[in-house]
Amino acid sequence: MAKLGKPAVITPKSSGGGKGKVIGGVIVAVIALIILFSIFNFANTDANRIGLHYGGGVIEDKKFKSVIPPGSTNKLIGPGDTVYTYPIDQRSYIIGGDGADTDAADEVTVVSKDNVRLGVRVQVYFTLNREKDVLKSFHERIGLKTDAYEEDGWNTMLQSYFRPQIDRALAAVATNYGWAELYNNEKMKSQFQTAAAKEFTRLLPAAVGGDYFCGPGYNGSNDCGELSFTIQKPMPLDKGIIDGLEAKQRAELAKATQVQKNQQVNVELQSVKQQVAMLGAQGYLLKTAIESGKIQFMVIPQNGNVSIPVPTTTTQQPNPPSGNQPSQPTR
Repeated sequence: MAKLGKPAVITPKSSGGGKGKVIGGVIVAVIALIILFSIFNFANTDANRIGLHYGGGVIEDKKFKSVIPPGSTNKLIGPGDTVYTYPIDQRSYIIGGDGADTDAADEVTVVSKDNVRLGVRVQVYFTLNREKDVLKSFHERIGLKTDAYEEDGWNTMLQSYFRPQIDRALAAVATNYGWAELYNNEKMKSQFQTAAAKEFTRLLPAAVGGDYFCGPGYNGSNDCGELSFTIQKPMPLDKGIIDGLEAKQRAELAKATQVQKNQQVNVELQSVKQQVAMLGAQGYLLKTAIESGKIQFMVIPQNGNVSIPVPTTTTQQPNPPSGNQPSQPTR
Protein backbone atom coordinates (compact mmCIF):
# COMPACT_ATOMS: atom_id res chain seq x y z
CA MET A 1 0.00 0.00 0.00
CA ALA A 2 1.37 3.20 -0.95
CA LYS A 3 1.83 5.98 1.70
CA LEU A 4 -0.08 9.13 1.34
CA GLY A 5 2.03 12.28 1.25
CA LYS A 6 1.54 15.35 3.62
CA PRO A 7 -0.78 18.00 2.29
CA ALA A 8 0.90 21.09 1.03
CA VAL A 9 0.48 24.28 3.24
CA ILE A 10 0.20 27.56 1.36
CA THR A 11 1.29 30.70 3.41
CA PRO A 12 0.43 34.27 2.34
CA LYS A 13 3.13 36.66 1.43
CA SER A 14 4.25 38.95 4.31
CA SER A 15 5.20 41.99 2.28
CA GLY A 16 2.32 44.22 3.52
CA GLY A 17 1.86 42.77 7.02
CA GLY A 18 4.34 45.05 8.83
CA LYS A 19 2.90 48.21 7.36
CA GLY A 20 -0.61 47.26 8.46
CA LYS A 21 0.56 46.70 12.01
CA VAL A 22 2.18 50.17 12.13
CA ILE A 23 -0.96 51.89 10.89
CA GLY A 24 -3.05 49.96 13.36
CA GLY A 25 -0.72 50.94 16.17
CA VAL A 26 -0.93 54.64 15.28
CA ILE A 27 -4.73 54.48 15.24
CA VAL A 28 -4.77 52.83 18.64
CA ALA A 29 -2.38 55.47 20.02
CA VAL A 30 -4.52 58.31 18.69
CA ILE A 31 -7.63 56.79 20.21
CA ALA A 32 -5.79 56.38 23.49
CA LEU A 33 -4.72 60.04 23.46
CA ILE A 34 -8.26 61.16 22.71
CA ILE A 35 -9.51 59.11 25.61
CA LEU A 36 -6.72 60.43 27.83
CA PHE A 37 -7.42 64.07 27.04
CA SER A 38 -11.14 63.51 27.52
CA ILE A 39 -10.41 62.18 30.99
CA PHE A 40 -7.87 64.83 32.04
CA ASN A 41 -7.85 68.62 31.58
CA PHE A 42 -4.98 71.07 31.71
CA ALA A 43 -5.32 74.60 33.12
CA ASN A 44 -3.29 77.69 32.29
CA THR A 45 -3.35 81.14 33.94
CA ASP A 46 -1.92 84.42 32.71
CA ALA A 47 0.64 86.29 34.79
CA ASN A 48 -1.98 88.82 35.92
CA ARG A 49 -4.78 86.36 36.72
CA ILE A 50 -5.38 83.85 39.51
CA GLY A 51 -7.43 80.68 39.08
CA LEU A 52 -10.01 78.91 41.24
CA HIS A 53 -10.20 75.18 40.52
CA TYR A 54 -13.60 73.51 40.98
CA GLY A 55 -14.48 69.86 40.50
CA GLY A 56 -17.13 68.93 37.98
CA GLY A 57 -16.82 65.25 37.12
CA VAL A 58 -19.61 62.68 37.06
CA ILE A 59 -18.31 60.96 40.18
CA GLU A 60 -17.62 64.02 42.39
CA ASP A 61 -19.35 67.16 43.63
CA LYS A 62 -18.84 70.54 42.02
CA LYS A 63 -16.84 71.96 44.87
CA PHE A 64 -13.71 74.05 45.36
CA LYS A 65 -10.45 72.16 45.01
CA SER A 66 -7.51 74.58 44.88
CA VAL A 67 -6.08 77.94 43.88
CA ILE A 68 -4.04 77.96 40.70
CA PRO A 69 -1.29 80.62 40.98
CA PRO A 70 -0.79 83.31 38.33
CA GLY A 71 1.39 82.25 35.39
CA SER A 72 0.71 78.51 35.72
CA THR A 73 1.12 76.34 32.61
CA ASN A 74 -0.46 72.96 31.82
CA LYS A 75 -1.60 72.26 35.35
CA LEU A 76 -3.37 68.90 35.36
CA ILE A 77 -6.98 68.95 36.54
CA GLY A 78 -9.64 66.28 36.59
CA PRO A 79 -12.18 65.42 33.89
CA GLY A 80 -15.03 67.91 33.78
CA ASP A 81 -13.27 70.28 36.19
CA THR A 82 -13.48 74.06 35.67
CA VAL A 83 -11.04 76.87 36.38
CA TYR A 84 -12.35 80.42 36.91
CA THR A 85 -9.74 83.17 36.63
CA TYR A 86 -9.80 86.68 38.12
CA PRO A 87 -7.49 89.70 37.67
CA ILE A 88 -4.88 90.41 40.33
CA ASP A 89 -3.42 93.59 38.83
CA GLN A 90 -4.58 97.13 39.64
CA ARG A 91 -8.09 97.82 38.44
CA SER A 92 -10.21 100.95 38.21
CA TYR A 93 -13.79 102.08 38.05
CA ILE A 94 -14.15 105.52 36.44
CA ILE A 95 -17.37 107.51 36.10
CA GLY A 96 -17.35 110.15 33.35
CA GLY A 97 -14.61 111.64 31.20
CA ASP A 98 -12.02 110.04 28.93
CA GLY A 99 -11.39 106.35 29.55
CA ALA A 100 -14.50 106.01 31.71
CA ASP A 101 -16.17 102.67 32.43
CA THR A 102 -19.45 104.51 31.85
CA ASP A 103 -20.50 107.02 29.20
CA ALA A 104 -18.04 109.90 28.89
CA ALA A 105 -20.78 112.39 29.81
CA ASP A 106 -21.93 110.39 32.84
CA GLU A 107 -21.73 111.98 36.31
CA VAL A 108 -22.89 111.30 39.83
CA THR A 109 -25.61 113.80 40.69
CA VAL A 110 -25.73 115.20 44.24
CA VAL A 111 -27.50 118.07 45.98
CA SER A 112 -25.53 120.59 48.05
CA LYS A 113 -26.51 122.11 51.41
CA ASP A 114 -28.00 125.11 49.60
CA ASN A 115 -30.04 122.89 47.24
CA VAL A 116 -27.91 123.21 44.10
CA ARG A 117 -27.64 120.09 41.92
CA LEU A 118 -24.02 119.19 41.14
CA GLY A 119 -22.41 116.70 38.79
CA VAL A 120 -19.36 114.81 40.09
CA ARG A 121 -16.92 112.57 38.22
CA VAL A 122 -15.27 109.82 40.26
CA GLN A 123 -12.23 107.54 39.95
CA VAL A 124 -11.76 104.43 42.14
CA TYR A 125 -8.54 102.35 41.98
CA PHE A 126 -8.26 98.95 43.68
CA THR A 127 -7.09 95.33 43.48
CA LEU A 128 -8.91 92.08 44.19
CA ASN A 129 -8.18 90.44 47.54
CA ARG A 130 -6.43 87.17 46.64
CA GLU A 131 -6.46 85.52 50.09
CA LYS A 132 -7.82 82.04 49.40
CA ASP A 133 -10.96 82.01 51.55
CA VAL A 134 -11.83 85.61 50.67
CA LEU A 135 -11.37 85.01 46.94
CA LYS A 136 -13.42 81.80 47.12
CA SER A 137 -16.21 83.67 48.92
CA PHE A 138 -16.14 86.46 46.32
CA HIS A 139 -16.43 83.95 43.48
CA GLU A 140 -19.32 82.04 45.03
CA ARG A 141 -21.26 85.12 46.22
CA ILE A 142 -20.54 87.65 43.45
CA GLY A 143 -18.51 86.12 40.63
CA LEU A 144 -20.88 83.34 39.67
CA LYS A 145 -23.87 85.69 39.83
CA THR A 146 -22.34 88.31 37.51
CA ASP A 147 -19.86 86.16 35.50
CA ALA A 148 -17.13 88.41 36.86
CA TYR A 149 -14.45 85.94 35.72
CA GLU A 150 -15.12 87.23 32.19
CA GLU A 151 -14.44 90.79 31.00
CA ASP A 152 -18.06 91.71 30.34
CA GLY A 153 -19.14 90.13 33.59
CA TRP A 154 -16.46 92.05 35.46
CA ASN A 155 -17.87 95.31 34.14
CA THR A 156 -21.36 94.18 35.10
CA MET A 157 -20.11 93.50 38.62
CA LEU A 158 -18.68 97.03 38.89
CA GLN A 159 -21.91 98.59 37.67
CA SER A 160 -24.01 96.44 39.99
CA TYR A 161 -21.99 96.88 43.20
CA PHE A 162 -19.60 99.83 42.90
CA ARG A 163 -21.86 102.42 41.27
CA PRO A 164 -24.77 102.32 43.76
CA GLN A 165 -22.44 102.68 46.74
CA ILE A 166 -20.57 105.59 45.12
CA ASP A 167 -23.90 107.33 44.50
CA ARG A 168 -24.96 106.78 48.11
CA ALA A 169 -21.64 107.91 49.57
CA LEU A 170 -21.50 111.18 47.62
CA ALA A 171 -25.16 111.98 48.24
CA ALA A 172 -24.74 111.42 51.99
CA VAL A 173 -21.84 113.86 52.45
CA ALA A 174 -22.66 116.50 49.81
CA THR A 175 -25.45 117.96 51.96
CA ASN A 176 -22.81 119.16 54.44
CA TYR A 177 -21.30 121.65 51.96
CA GLY A 178 -22.46 124.68 50.02
CA TRP A 179 -22.10 124.41 46.27
CA ALA A 180 -19.63 127.32 46.02
CA GLU A 181 -17.43 125.66 48.65
CA LEU A 182 -17.20 122.52 46.53
CA TYR A 183 -16.76 124.46 43.30
CA ASN A 184 -14.00 126.93 44.10
CA ASN A 185 -12.63 126.10 47.56
CA GLU A 186 -9.90 123.49 47.27
CA LYS A 187 -9.74 122.88 51.01
CA MET A 188 -13.46 122.17 51.26
CA LYS A 189 -13.35 119.97 48.15
CA SER A 190 -10.57 117.92 49.76
CA GLN A 191 -12.64 117.50 52.91
CA PHE A 192 -15.61 116.42 50.79
CA GLN A 193 -13.47 113.84 48.96
CA THR A 194 -12.09 112.42 52.22
CA ALA A 195 -15.54 112.14 53.75
CA ALA A 196 -16.97 110.50 50.60
CA ALA A 197 -14.11 107.98 50.43
CA LYS A 198 -14.64 107.03 54.06
CA GLU A 199 -18.37 106.55 53.50
CA PHE A 200 -17.80 104.50 50.33
CA THR A 201 -15.33 102.13 52.00
CA ARG A 202 -17.91 101.60 54.74
CA LEU A 203 -20.79 100.91 52.37
CA LEU A 204 -19.05 98.63 49.82
CA PRO A 205 -18.14 95.65 52.07
CA ALA A 206 -21.64 95.68 53.53
CA ALA A 207 -23.15 95.60 50.04
CA VAL A 208 -20.97 92.80 48.62
CA GLY A 209 -20.72 90.78 51.82
CA GLY A 210 -16.99 90.91 52.56
CA ASP A 211 -13.66 92.71 52.23
CA TYR A 212 -13.15 91.55 48.68
CA PHE A 213 -11.29 94.62 47.46
CA CYS A 214 -7.96 96.11 48.57
CA GLY A 215 -5.96 99.22 47.79
CA PRO A 216 -4.02 99.64 44.53
CA GLY A 217 -0.71 98.86 46.27
CA TYR A 218 -1.78 95.40 47.48
CA ASN A 219 0.32 92.54 46.05
CA GLY A 220 -1.01 89.49 47.85
CA SER A 221 1.52 89.45 50.67
CA ASN A 222 1.22 92.93 52.25
CA ASP A 223 -1.65 94.66 54.03
CA CYS A 224 -4.86 94.96 52.07
CA GLY A 225 -5.04 98.76 52.37
CA GLU A 226 -7.82 101.15 51.42
CA LEU A 227 -9.20 101.77 47.97
CA SER A 228 -8.10 104.97 46.21
CA PHE A 229 -11.12 107.26 45.83
CA THR A 230 -10.79 110.61 44.03
CA ILE A 231 -13.27 113.12 42.64
CA GLN A 232 -13.05 115.97 40.16
CA LYS A 233 -14.41 119.45 40.82
CA PRO A 234 -18.18 119.28 41.40
CA MET A 235 -19.93 121.33 38.71
CA PRO A 236 -23.41 122.89 38.98
CA LEU A 237 -25.72 121.35 36.41
CA ASP A 238 -27.21 124.80 35.80
CA LYS A 239 -24.40 126.67 34.03
CA GLY A 240 -26.11 130.00 34.72
CA ILE A 241 -25.12 129.60 38.37
CA ILE A 242 -21.45 129.60 37.41
CA ASP A 243 -21.94 132.70 35.24
CA GLY A 244 -23.59 134.49 38.18
CA LEU A 245 -20.78 133.52 40.51
CA GLU A 246 -18.12 134.74 38.09
CA ALA A 247 -19.97 138.06 37.62
CA LYS A 248 -20.14 138.47 41.39
CA GLN A 249 -16.46 137.71 41.74
CA ARG A 250 -15.60 140.26 39.02
CA ALA A 251 -17.66 142.91 40.83
CA GLU A 252 -15.99 142.12 44.14
CA LEU A 253 -12.57 142.28 42.50
CA ALA A 254 -13.37 145.69 40.94
CA LYS A 255 -14.61 146.95 44.30
CA ALA A 256 -11.48 145.73 46.06
CA THR A 257 -9.31 147.39 43.40
CA GLN A 258 -11.13 150.70 43.85
CA VAL A 259 -10.78 150.51 47.63
CA GLN A 260 -7.07 149.96 47.20
CA LYS A 261 -6.79 152.97 44.89
CA ASN A 262 -8.69 155.14 47.37
CA GLN A 263 -6.39 154.07 50.14
CA GLN A 264 -3.38 154.98 48.01
CA VAL A 265 -4.86 158.45 47.26
CA ASN A 266 -5.47 159.04 50.97
CA VAL A 267 -1.88 158.13 51.78
CA GLU A 268 -0.60 160.55 49.13
CA LEU A 269 -2.93 163.31 50.38
CA GLN A 270 -1.69 162.92 53.93
CA SER A 271 1.87 163.19 52.65
CA VAL A 272 1.05 166.44 50.82
CA LYS A 273 -0.57 167.92 53.93
CA GLN A 274 2.51 167.13 55.99
CA GLN A 275 4.85 168.72 53.43
CA VAL A 276 2.68 171.89 53.15
CA ALA A 277 2.67 172.18 56.92
CA MET A 278 6.46 171.94 56.94
CA LEU A 279 7.42 173.99 53.85
CA GLY A 280 4.43 176.24 53.39
CA ALA A 281 2.31 176.37 50.27
CA GLN A 282 4.94 178.28 48.18
CA GLY A 283 7.72 176.05 49.39
CA TYR A 284 5.79 172.90 48.51
CA LEU A 285 5.03 174.28 45.04
CA LEU A 286 8.68 175.15 44.51
CA LYS A 287 9.71 171.67 45.67
CA THR A 288 7.32 169.91 43.32
CA ALA A 289 8.41 172.15 40.43
CA ILE A 290 12.06 171.30 41.06
CA GLU A 291 11.27 167.58 41.34
CA SER A 292 9.32 167.65 38.10
CA GLY A 293 12.22 169.41 36.27
CA LYS A 294 10.31 172.57 35.50
CA ILE A 295 12.85 174.66 37.52
CA GLN A 296 16.58 174.00 37.24
CA PHE A 297 19.05 175.20 39.83
CA MET A 298 22.78 174.97 40.44
CA VAL A 299 24.84 174.95 43.60
CA ILE A 300 27.59 177.66 43.29
CA PRO A 301 30.59 177.33 45.61
CA GLN A 302 31.43 180.37 47.69
CA ASN A 303 33.93 182.82 46.00
CA GLY A 304 33.81 180.66 42.94
CA ASN A 305 33.72 181.81 39.33
CA VAL A 306 30.97 180.29 37.28
CA SER A 307 30.35 180.99 33.64
CA ILE A 308 26.70 180.78 32.71
CA PRO A 309 26.04 180.71 28.99
CA VAL A 310 23.44 183.23 28.00
CA PRO A 311 21.25 182.10 25.14
CA THR A 312 21.39 184.41 22.18
CA THR A 313 18.40 185.30 20.09
CA THR A 314 18.50 185.94 16.37
CA THR A 315 16.45 188.72 14.82
CA GLN A 316 14.50 187.47 11.90
CA GLN A 317 14.94 189.67 8.82
CA PRO A 318 11.86 190.47 6.81
CA ASN A 319 11.57 188.68 3.53
CA PRO A 320 12.68 190.83 0.51
CA PRO A 321 9.91 191.88 -1.79
CA SER A 322 9.13 189.44 -4.49
CA GLY A 323 9.51 190.28 -8.12
CA ASN A 324 5.79 190.63 -8.51
CA GLN A 325 5.71 193.81 -6.35
CA PRO A 326 5.37 197.08 -8.39
CA SER A 327 8.56 199.14 -8.45
CA GLN A 328 8.72 202.65 -6.98
CA PRO A 329 8.84 205.45 -9.50
CA THR A 330 12.15 207.24 -9.75
CA ARG A 331 12.38 210.93 -9.38
